[in-house]
Amino acid sequence: MSWSDPARRFEPAEDVQLRAELRDLLGLGPVAASTPAVPSAGPSPELTALADDLRREALRRRRTERKRPSWGLLAAAALPLLAALAGMGTWGFQQKQRADGLAAQAQQQSRELDRLAAAHASDLAKERQAKEEVQQQLQLASKKGGGRKADPYLVIPVEKPLKFQGDDYQRVKQKPQQ
Repeated sequence: MSWSDPARRFEPAEDVQLRAELRDLLGLGPVAASTPAVPSAGPSPELTALADDLRREALRRRRTERKRPSWGLLAAAALPLLAALAGMGTWGFQQKQRADGLAAQAQQQSRELDRLAAAHASDLAKERQAKEEVQQQLQLASKKGGGRKADPYLVIPVEKPLKFQGDDYQRVKQKPQQ
């Protein structure tokens, strides 16, 4: 490829760098753009072999650089997203467990309230039945009394308080008023 070849103007940077390294290794030094790279008599077999080696090396380097997997970059970019999704999944699972626990607790409290309401209702029914029985007994007793008139209500006896005795207090003389 000659220096004036138009394809060489758009040559990859790796090829230019490789060519410069090989030129330095061979001790040729930098080539000016105004002087032709190849003498006018024609290329010697050594220069042709060197050019072929350069092309092969450039192709080898181009192939090794281009075979980098692009999916590796995608995987590296996807790792934070996967970590965030895993964290959200864990958080969601914990919230679901918490919600299930609270629902079970609410259900248990509801059952307990139902049980207490049923017990209270049965107590009220027993109390009402006991009042009715007492009233019936009072009515029967008033009917049995015959000639004497009995009170229609229940009388509860109360003890009378004790009277004060004289030992508990002391008399004080009163001042004469003017």
